[in-house]
Amino acid sequence: MKCVIAEFYARIFFRNSVNGGYLPPLESVGRLVEKIRTGDELEVHLLENYVINKTKNGERYELRPIGDVLPIIEAGDVFKYAKKVGMVSRVNRIALPSNHCP
Repeated sequence: MKCVIAEFYARIFFRNSVNGGYLPPLESVGRLVEKIRTGDELEVHLLENYVINKTKNGERYELRPIGDVLPIIEAGDVFKYAKKVGMVSRVNRIALPSNHCP
């Protein structure tokens, strides 16, 4: 799984990342910038809220729970989630006259 881990996010960035299906924004409980280095191999356990640094003999770092956005992340984005749960059944198209010029 690819993700971004930070100490915190502005809520608008957090929701845009989730809703758009971009990299999941995970929040660490502690400061990780001094513990994780470029090139370290990490293993993310999203449901259990922790990450393992495989490069550093399995050091474990706690993550904050992802919360109620997990189903959106699992679906891929907010539109796929809406379709999956039946909130959106079809795309409505507007019929324009054939002589319509934008």
